[in-house]
Amino acid sequence: MAKISFIKVEALGNDFVIVEQSRIAKSWTTKQAALICDRRVGVGADGLILLGPSTKDGIRFRLFNADGSGAEWSGNGVRGVGAYLAAMNPRQSDFHLDTLAGCIRVATKKLKAGGVKAAFSRPMPRVEAVPLKSVRTVTSMAGRRLVAGPAYVDAGNPHWVFVVSSLDFDWERMGAGCQPLNRRTKGINVEFARVRSRKQIEFRIFERGVGPTPSSGSGALAAVAACRSMNLIGKTLKVASPGGIQSARFSASGESIVLEAPARIVMAGVWSDGDVLSEKKR
Repeated sequence: MAKISFIKVEALGNDFVIVEQSRIAKSWTTKQAALICDRRVGVGADGLILLGPSTKDGIRFRLFNADGSGAEWSGNGVRGVGAYLAAMNPRQSDFHLDTLAGCIRVATKKLKAGGVKAAFSRPMPRVEAVPLKSVRTVTSMAGRRLVAGPAYVDAGNPHWVFVVSSLDFDWERMGAGCQPLNRRTKGINVEFARVRSRKQIEFRIFERGVGPTPSSGSGALAAVAACRSMNLIGKTLKVASPGGIQSARFSASGESIVLEAPARIVMAGVWSDGDVLSEKKR
């Protein structure tokens, strides 16, 4: 029976299992990743992050969703890794991660209550309109609440953002209905954004390979990018979701954005996988 050492982290209620070892990183399968993320028979998480070794672009970061499917990156996953690396390297506060979405820098600040405030910076994502005829099967679920969208946002991972006037509809069902419409990207991250003012938006998230989650870092990035493309928000704002608030600010040129929120280590442990996963020989 293989014994897998892990760290569990969370950022705004989005939780991840981190496994820091290179000996078994290449042997993980969809079934194995889903098993460790399972909330009944595994550790329980929205995703599994395989961390390391280092490359020329930073520390290697590879992500599996809760269903075992692969993902390019996660904003809250990056924050959670930042909390872990800051705890392991007390004299360092900035870290570079080599993700499938490119090199991502995460900057951390220690909090008195524990954990860190973790900020990641990203170039402004590309935003495109999605032809309405391709989404007619789902847009009716929002009814008159639908203000605009969906907008396709390439945030290093794929998103659809719907701007709505309120969130009192079955957005979870609508998010699930969007998944089979995106076979090329094996589903889609879906955000429903409500603009409260030019300084605040709130949103709900249906994550590809996971389902509804309390928060999403890349989802916040996508929602902000979509709202900015419609000139609905200012240069600094709060992005609220059930898990908490992220602070967003654009660069002076408007070509990049920084999103900041707290993250912390939840626990460390050893997972027995029941011989599903076998380590490579030393």
